[in-house]
Amino acid sequence: MSYSTTITIRQLEVLHGIICAGSIRKAAQVMGLTQPTISAQLAKMESTLGAELINRDRTRHTLLTGAGELWAETARRVLSELEVGQQIHAEHFGKNAYKMTFVTIPSHSGVVLGLAADAAEIDPNIADFSVHFSASSKTMLDFMAVRKASVGLMRMTGSLRETQSLKREFLYDDRILWAVPKSVNQALVKRIIESDALPEVLPKPLRKRVLVEAQHEWRETSDDWYHAMLPSARPYFSCDLHVSAIEVVVAQLATCHISMTHHSNLPQRIHDAVNFYDIGRKMQEMVLVMPRHLMAVPTFVSYFNRLTTAVREHYERCQSSSPAIIQF
Repeated sequence: MSYSTTITIRQLEVLHGIICAGSIRKAAQVMGLTQPTISAQLAKMESTLGAELINRDRTRHTLLTGAGELWAETARRVLSELEVGQQIHAEHFGKNAYKMTFVTIPSHSGVVLGLAADAAEIDPNIADFSVHFSASSKTMLDFMAVRKASVGLMRMTGSLRETQSLKREFLYDDRILWAVPKSVNQALVKRIIESDALPEVLPKPLRKRVLVEAQHEWRETSDDWYHAMLPSARPYFSCDLHVSAIEVVVAQLATCHISMTHHSNLPQRIHDAVNFYDIGRKMQEMVLVMPRHLMAVPTFVSYFNRLTTAVREHYERCQSSSPAIIQF
């Protein structure tokens, strides 16, 4: 049997997408396909091979069958080599017209989008630049795995530390900032941060806090700080994302924590209503990532290095000279 004519690239992409996302349903979301399309491509591949690749038995603890393990590695290798071959061909024989796709989560965007776009625009070999937003760092890794993104800004995660398929470069240590309405006296805020005795009755915004429901690596650190420093601030408000939480603070109703990265992208209207205090807690390491196989292509290497330098310099300025961050 000649697999070169019976196993298609599309089927390998679908299998790889299922493996990266962890299920057929999630693969459909990440790849932008319908679930029936994913299932049909998988079924055709399994029919050709005469073996199941994905365990349908929900009692099994592994996603892949033995045959699935074999073809998972084959799919990863073939798709990577195919993409590198296409890029190298363009570098040497084509028109040197590359597509650069940048991905990050909404609260990490802002100024960085301009830096990423500028780093692409100055390179004549990059003919197209686009941006995708992801709901989480986990989804960003899925985007990278299924080749929907070529470079991304994200936090360092356990999964990212373990993978060997991505090139990563440390950018900066992100910090936790306490967002407090400007109506709250700064001297009182200082007493809280420095663990001094507090008055029995606190201003209304200090009696409640905004809880961000989306899972994030520094949530436990944030909760611990509130429990230790301001235990009377109960999590009355809840929001799906930090970009929503800050609006409750703008309304002078509560306080919340945000990242320094998010702070650097806030509009002036929010700075007019809210003070931001450095509470001395590191929250996460921010990194730039790119699929390792793309590092075989000089244009992608050059872009990655150029953007790394630009983002580092931007946040060095933010950390050292931002007048909008108050430190005691």
